[in-house]
This record gives sequence, C-alpha cells and structure tokens, in this order.
Amino acid sequence: MSDVMQKAPADVLDYDIDFALWLKDADRIVSATSTITGSTATVVRTDFTDSTTRVWLSGGGDGEIGLVSTVVTTVEGRTKEFCFNIKIRECR
Repeated sequence: MSDVMQKAPADVLDYDIDFALWLKDADRIVSATSTITGSTATVVRTDFTDSTTRVWLSGGGDGEIGLVSTVVTTVEGRTKEFCFNIKIRECR
C-alpha cells in the first residue's frame, strides 16, 4: 500500500504510478486497468506509457476512503498490481 491521496468530491484529478523500477530490461506495459472500492468515486479512465500509468478519478462522498487498484500487464506477460487509498474530503 502506498500513500493516502486526497481529493474533493467535485475534483476530477489524475494520479501517476511509476512501474519503472519493477519492469525488467526491455519489458513494457501493454495494458492497464483500474478499479476503486469502498467509495462512490469513479475511475474516469486509466492511461499508460511504457512504464507508467495515470488514473483519473472523479466524484466520491465526503469522508469516504476508497481503495484504488491498478493492474498492468507487460509485453512479456508479467502482471503487477499497485494499490493506494484515496480520501474524499469536502473543502471547508
């Protein structure tokens, strides 16, 4: 598990994940999917490059803490999951 990230319910924000240290030699990411549980926030989309992903999140209710999971697959057939918590906090 990584850091706890934060967003307001009205925010549509992106969160970057770097897989470069995990990838072997010339291996690269060929697919990426993200999900969120424990929150009404939604995954807008997941973009990726050869070694990073960018997860876009929107919505959520004040006080919720969701678990975001991103799973990547590489050209050599490796699969890696990275998770982080997102705290939804209304601006006050």
